[in-house]
Amino acid sequence: MNDAPSLPVGLALALGLGFFLGLAYEEHYGQDNVRRPGGIRTFPTLSLTGAVLWLLEPAQGLAFLAFLLFVAASGLLYWRAWLGLQAGGQTMLRGGLMVPACAMTAAAIGPASVSLPSWIPVGLTMAVVLLIRARTSLHALAAKLPGEEITTAARFLVLAGVILPVLPREPIAAWLPVTPFQVWLAVVAMSAISWGTYLLQRYVSRGHGTLIGALLGGLWSSTAVTVALARDLRGAETRQPAIEAGIVAATAVMFVRVGVVAGVFNPGLGLALAPWLAGFSVAAGLAAGAMLLAGRGPGPEAPLPSGNPLRIPSALAFAALFIAISAAMALLGGRFGTAGVYAVGAIVGLGDLDAFTINLATTPQPGAVGAILLACASNNAVKGGYALAFGGSRGAWPGLALAALSIAGLAVALAIR
Repeated sequence: MNDAPSLPVGLALALGLGFFLGLAYEEHYGQDNVRRPGGIRTFPTLSLTGAVLWLLEPAQGLAFLAFLLFVAASGLLYWRAWLGLQAGGQTMLRGGLMVPACAMTAAAIGPASVSLPSWIPVGLTMAVVLLIRARTSLHALAAKLPGEEITTAARFLVLAGVILPVLPREPIAAWLPVTPFQVWLAVVAMSAISWGTYLLQRYVSRGHGTLIGALLGGLWSSTAVTVALARDLRGAETRQPAIEAGIVAATAVMFVRVGVVAGVFNPGLGLALAPWLAGFSVAAGLAAGAMLLAGRGPGPEAPLPSGNPLRIPSALAFAALFIAISAAMALLGGRFGTAGVYAVGAIVGLGDLDAFTINLATTPQPGAVGAILLACASNNAVKGGYALAFGGSRGAWPGLALAALSIAGLAVALAIR
């Protein structure tokens, strides 16, 4: 390759990276007195040998392949010995298949250093070193992570890596300008946000109180947070300022999420929305702070999400909603202009803001900024009703705060129409 380093630099890089890999290897596996194949001398030798054999016959690389097979066969003998010791109930050897894998990596570093851009062998070496050093933490993560989360990761890979690339990029119909690729891209984007927030809320925010959980929950669904916390309010014997603040704080984060979603798909729309959304977010944050200061103590732990949001039926439902909103905006927006888009926003805001926001970001319509603010106002009105319905009289303060945000949003949306 044209950007490969010169031969002296490549050989020096192979030697240095092999030495560094061997240093990390011995530091990790040298914690007992059992010797394993590989280390601070063997790995640099493997790297240099692999580089020289590659240079001798770079067209087919047969000499290097024969050398790599020899390293793999030697590693296989070690692995069989390791399996035999494990079957006998002994634990003299540690590392298993990781030991021969490191040796093969060291052999591959040489050809990569003399024939590829330097960032490739450096990145390969650093990745293997980090995997060696992270052995304990990775095994702890594997033990802690439920099998359901691994299945969820597989679902997301199917959504993003299998379905999305093959979808057509032509409009669905002449009167419906949105493309199947745009629809599924919106599904992937919102699935990533929902799933990432779910993981943070479930595995990171636990033990950090109501407010942290509510803030993270607002990135996923401020409506779900409002309902869950309002139910806790109804059953409380005394006023719970932390729960009240959590309800409003989730909505403060919702404004941030709407701005980020709009900005990712349409930076211009995101910038136009930023001053308004930032103002509403600050206002909600101040209201939440005032409620929090009204009492003492962190309050009970925020409720965990009731289920993983990344499910195939949920993704299909979001796609169907996205198409329905696109059709409504194409028909009403084309016939009634800004008034039609506002009408869709007011209705859609009762349920899902994200599909509406992405629609306006990908297929711009007149009055997009005001329509999104109107949808947020509609959503806040619904949440204010939920706070009162599920929280009873104890949901009055967050309900009033959300109602005030709704009225302010409606006023702004009508003013900038």
